[in-house]
Amino acid sequence: MKAARLTTVRLDHSADIVRLREVALALTSVLKFGAFERTRAVTAVVELGRNAIEHGRKGRASFSLTEVKGRPALGVSVLDQGRGIPPDRLEGDEAVTSANGLGLGLRGVQRIAERFHVETGSEGTKIDVTFRSSVPMISSATLVQEAIDALLQLQATDPAAALTEQNRELMETLADRDLLMKELHHRTGNNLALIVALIRMSKSHSAKGETREVLSELETRVAALAKAHELMQRATTAGTVRAAELLQEVAANAERAFSAPDLRVTISVNAAPMELDGKLAVDIGLIVGELITNAYKHAFKGRTEGTITVTLSTSPQQGLVLEVVDDGTGLAPGADRPERSNSLGWQLIRTLSFQNNATLTVNGESGLAVQINFAPPK
Repeated sequence: MKAARLTTVRLDHSADIVRLREVALALTSVLKFGAFERTRAVTAVVELGRNAIEHGRKGRASFSLTEVKGRPALGVSVLDQGRGIPPDRLEGDEAVTSANGLGLGLRGVQRIAERFHVETGSEGTKIDVTFRSSVPMISSATLVQEAIDALLQLQATDPAAALTEQNRELMETLADRDLLMKELHHRTGNNLALIVALIRMSKSHSAKGETREVLSELETRVAALAKAHELMQRATTAGTVRAAELLQEVAANAERAFSAPDLRVTISVNAAPMELDGKLAVDIGLIVGELITNAYKHAFKGRTEGTITVTLSTSPQQGLVLEVVDDGTGLAPGADRPERSNSLGWQLIRTLSFQNNATLTVNGESGLAVQINFAPPK
């Protein structure tokens, strides 16, 4: 008959040996092992499980129902995560005293088992053993059902063990998810950094001023996203970003993107110590990047130097207030209001402000001052 898989027992802690022994006892009983056969088989399974925990770091034992020479048999596969068993430990008397992986007691288990097979390497060891009953084989379907019923009965009589196993599986699933999320965030950060590098390389090889300007704007936007993502991964509180560090990096990236030999712009960042929600931090980073970009493009025409000040403050009355002010030319009387502009930058600023339920105010009397008030939390 084809082997029928029955159940798997995790082997992480010494307490798991109790569960392993109960499962082995229940299944050998179903297969009508004699008292002596049963004791020998259960002892061998427990020995393999104990060594998987103590010497193989941890592992699992899988049980199956099979047939050997016309008689029912219990198959057990024990897998550990140790460093493997050296070849010289699998041969001769030394195999009995090996302390690597499942090395302890192997010779004794081999003498007891009907079948015995070892696969070992640097990533762990797998041992497959089979214990044969002395009674003739009956219907395999009947035996499988009886084995399942016995396991269900065992679980019903020990609900604490079942709950422990469920909790362990849940924790393992969460650990796997966290590992995948870390890998995803790591790759996302690398990809954003690569995009910024490619933009800068393309800009350095571009001969047209208009192309370089467009690439500089794109560089500022992507760099803001990259920095916000990086800070979120480093934050002590999940999903938050330190505002001051983000804004300083956005300003530095914009300064690097738009630096020119004939224009020296000083950017000052004043931000109160605070951590922002990840989404809000990304939006504010993008807004600040756009406003600094606009200042570089329009505020200092005909000048060799200028100043841009970025301020982020908070109060119970006003909520979160963002101000970006330059000492440039400001707005001429009757000039079109920049906040109504159809340019991509201002569309982005308006959209992000609206999404965060913020009010946008622009004053162009002395330089250009943009203030965005984010509503205080209710």
